[in-house]
Amino acid sequence: MYCPKCGEENKGNPTYCKKCGTKLKNKEIINEPPKTDNNKNKIIIIGLVAVIVILIVGMLFVGGVFKSETPQANASNSKNTSPSSSVDVPQSSSSEASPAPSSTPSSISIIGGSFSTGSGDADKTYARINVGTAHAGENVIVQIFYSRDGKSLNNGNMVPATVHSDGYLEIASADAYSLYPDHANIKIYDSNSKLLTSRSVSLSPSSGTQTF
Repeated sequence: MYCPKCGEENKGNPTYCKKCGTKLKNKEIINEPPKTDNNKNKIIIIGLVAVIVILIVGMLFVGGVFKSETPQANASNSKNTSPSSSVDVPQSSSSEASPAPSSTPSSISIIGGSFSTGSGDADKTYARINVGTAHAGENVIVQIFYSRDGKSLNNGNMVPATVHSDGYLEIASADAYSLYPDHANIKIYDSNSKLLTSRSVSLSPSSGTQTF
């Protein structure tokens, strides 16, 4: 039999429960253990867990974790349909976007040329410098230093010049020299006196035309 109080199984027909001492009566013989409150406790626990889950979900909704993205989409649509978006922004024309080309070259190189000097004491030295027809019409500043045996023959005046249609620059020395130059150092600048290119040329110290 089972004790009606504690549910302990008592084999045979004892008068008292061997566990709790409750007096047992034959008419109260119980062949099955009494039902406990386990099921009730389980129901209570499940209910508490459900309440906690509901509270957590509610807090997440309030915090905006599960906030719908629809308002943002609506905001985007409202932005696209706002009066400001319907205003046509004037597009700049191609002529405004592309400024007129400058007559001053951004890069240039000396391809070749020639120097010529007359036989008289009053003859100047003339230089023809080839920079290419791609630079025709461009404005530059040319400076040429002449020397003989390592000694300068001039101060190297900076002379403004325009590239001819054949791609050449023609520069005459400011003065005639008492000696024929055996060396010339050519420098070409842009209109802001920024050096673009230079070239050193060895010459034969004699009259006539010499190419390089």
